[in-house]
Amino acid sequence: MKKITLIHTVKSIYNSFPSLLEEALGEKIKMTNIVDEILISNTLEKGEFTSWNKNRLLEDMRVAEEEDSDLLVVTCSSLTPYVLELADRISKPLVTIDSAMCRKAAEEGDNILVLATALTTVGPTMDRIKMELDRIGKKAVLRSSLRTDAMDALKRDDVKEHDRILREEAEKYPDADVIVLAQASMASAKESVGRIKDRVVLTSPESCIEEVKAFYGKN
Repeated sequence: MKKITLIHTVKSIYNSFPSLLEEALGEKIKMTNIVDEILISNTLEKGEFTSWNKNRLLEDMRVAEEEDSDLLVVTCSSLTPYVLELADRISKPLVTIDSAMCRKAAEEGDNILVLATALTTVGPTMDRIKMELDRIGKKAVLRSSLRTDAMDALKRDDVKEHDRILREEAEKYPDADVIVLAQASMASAKESVGRIKDRVVLTSPESCIEEVKAFYGKN
């Protein structure tokens, strides 16, 4: 049986992503889920990702070794730079939820808009797309927009309002040809934002699932 360890910082992703992943792979998987909300709440409180947070994240990542998992999947985009920094300290392959999404954005976009609802995600996502642009030697316009009010709506379980806000924001950038919904929790807005003509809308759960499938030779 396939074995995957997943690290989440948002309960809604823990509640939805594992089942989507299992459905996409088409078989039962042994999953170990770690929900560690303090990695983000502490960062917001301290104003930085501290050494204490790095040590805590590393211990979470080492669960994949303890469980002898095939793969570690980290579902929080805000953690990506720190996960990559710590990657050589664990022996298991890993996938960050936004890696494939950022790669696609760089390859497909000439005018890229990163939409986010949490401040902690903006910098890591922008940096990752810049890295991918540099990797392929491509120039592109890259901008970001933060709508924390959409996150507030999601916390009230008002998904409809969350999606409406993000579409409203996307419409302010008519020249953007690729829109990146930076957080996994924003994936519900893909259909709404996608109704805007001539846009490619990328979400991290969908892209990540494709990457996990490729890891297991399922593509």
